[in-house]
Amino acid sequence: MFKSKTLPKILICVLFVVLALGLIYVVSTGTSANANYTNSPFVELNNNIKVNTEEYYDGTKIMKLPSTVKDDDVISVIVKSEAECLYDAYKASDSKLSFSEYIATDDAKIVKDSIAKENQNLKDILNEKGIGYSVGVNYDTILSGFEILVTAKDFEATAKALDGYATTIVGEVYNKCETELVENKVNVYETGIFDSSSYKYDGTGMVVAVLDTGLDYTHTAFSLANFGVKDESKLGLKYQDIVNLLANKDFYAEQMQQGLTANDVFINNKVPFGFDYADGDSEVFPINSDHGTHVAGIIAGKDDTITGVAPNAQLVIMKTFSDVESTARSSWILAALEDCVALEVDVINMSLGTDCGFSRPADKDNVNQIYERIKAAGISMVVAASNSYNSTFGSEKNGNLGLTSNPDSATVGSPSTYDGAISIASISGVKTPYLLFGDRIIYFTESADRVSEEKVFLDDVLKDGQTEAEIEFITIPGVGRNADYTGIDVTGKIVLVRRGSSTFEEKADVAQQMGALGIIVYNN
Repeated sequence: MFKSKTLPKILICVLFVVLALGLIYVVSTGTSANANYTNSPFVELNNNIKVNTEEYYDGTKIMKLPSTVKDDDVISVIVKSEAECLYDAYKASDSKLSFSEYIATDDAKIVKDSIAKENQNLKDILNEKGIGYSVGVNYDTILSGFEILVTAKDFEATAKALDGYATTIVGEVYNKCETELVENKVNVYETGIFDSSSYKYDGTGMVVAVLDTGLDYTHTAFSLANFGVKDESKLGLKYQDIVNLLANKDFYAEQMQQGLTANDVFINNKVPFGFDYADGDSEVFPINSDHGTHVAGIIAGKDDTITGVAPNAQLVIMKTFSDVESTARSSWILAALEDCVALEVDVINMSLGTDCGFSRPADKDNVNQIYERIKAAGISMVVAASNSYNSTFGSEKNGNLGLTSNPDSATVGSPSTYDGAISIASISGVKTPYLLFGDRIIYFTESADRVSEEKVFLDDVLKDGQTEAEIEFITIPGVGRNADYTGIDVTGKIVLVRRGSSTFEEKADVAQQMGALGIIVYNN
C-alpha cells in the first residue's frame, strides 16, 4: 500500500534500493591516508641477530614520515622556533593595550625582530647542511617560525639538522566539506538555516572570520543594502582599523601581496576584510567551490531569500583553499589564523578537516599549543567535526581498510579535535523514505531527472487525486535489458531490476518502453 500527500501525473521513476538491513548513506568528503608511523624497526646484524632499534629511537625528537609518503613528494614543514611569539610577549608584558594596539608598539617590533633573527639562524643551519628547500609563510603572532617546502626524502635530514634548535611539524592538507541542502523538521527557515528570529542577539558588533573557499561578495546576501547595521559606531571592525593595522605592517597578508592597502582587502562594512592566503592575493571570489559562500550565508547572510543565524554580524573572509590546488595546507590556515588574532575577531569558523586527527602525535602536541593561544585570546573557534562515513573509506592506499599498524577508523577530524576548538556536527531532520517488506525496513535513494531535480517516487506512481493505491511488483530476471522482459507483462506494474551491465537511465528507458509504471533498481 502506498500513500502520498501530493498528486502529480504518472511518470517513470528510478530508485536505487539497498535490499539489505537498513543502511544509512553518509557522504565522504575526503579521506586521510592512514599513517604507518615507522618502517620495520628490526635491523639484522652480521651475526644474524636482530635488534629492535625502536628501543633506542627517541620518537619525541624526530618522527619518521608515514610509509605511504613517497620520497619525491613535496611536503609542507612548519619550523617552530624557540623564540617567544608576539602573543606570549603581550601576555607577559601585562600591557593595558589591546593586542591589536600592542603589535604596533616598539616593544612588539623588538619581539618581531628577534623572531626574524632566529628564523634566519635556522635557515642558515639548513643552508650549511646543504638541504634544498623553499620558504613559504613566516609566522610571529601565535607561533614563531616559518614554513618550508622540502621533498620527503630530505625530511629526516631537515629534522635532524634542526634538532635542539627548533621543532619540525609536518603540515596537514585539509579537504573542504561538501555542501548539501536538506529539508529539516526542526526550527528552521525554508532554506534549512536555523531560525534565530526569536533570540535577542542578531550579531550586531560581532566579527566572524570564515576560513574556507572564499566568498561570492556580489551576492545580495552580503550587500550593504541588506546589512542591518547602519550606525558605524556599532561595527566591530571598521575600515580605519584595517588602515591602521596595515600601516604598521602587522598582517601576514602583506607578506604575500606587496603594497597591500586597505582598499585591496576592504569589500564593504558587511565584509570589511578578505584575503586569499592560499594563492597570496586579495581576490577572494571562489573559482572552484561555493562552499565558503554557503557557509558565510548560513552564518550572517541576509536578503529576500536567505536569513543567516546572525544576519547583522560582519564577515572576515580568509580564503584558505587554492584556485589551483584542491586542498588547503596547514601553513595557509595558520597564516590566516595569525591575522584573525591581529584583527581581534570574535569567532573563527572552519568547515574543513582531516579524519583521525593527525599524521604524527608530535605534531598534535605542538599545533595544539597554537590553537590554545587562540582560545586564550578570547576567540571562539568553531570547526567541522567531519561528515565522513569512515576515515578509511575510499582510501587509495589500502582499499576501504585501515592498516594493522594504525587501525584508527575514527571520523572526528582535526583541527576540531584540538582543545582550543569547538567541534560542531550537523544532523538532518529529514524523514528518510523507505519500503516495508514484511517487518524489514529497506531505505532507498530517490532518483533524479535529466536536469538533476530529485524526483519523488510515490508522487510519480500515483494518479491525480489518489492518496493511496495497490500496485503489483514484478521481478525482472537478469539486469533489465530488453531480452530480460521476454514473455513478461509489466504494463502498469513496478519492476524490480538488478543493477549492473547497463546504466540506471538505460534500465528505466527499457522499463518505460515495456509499459512499466515505475522501476526499483536494487544492489547487486
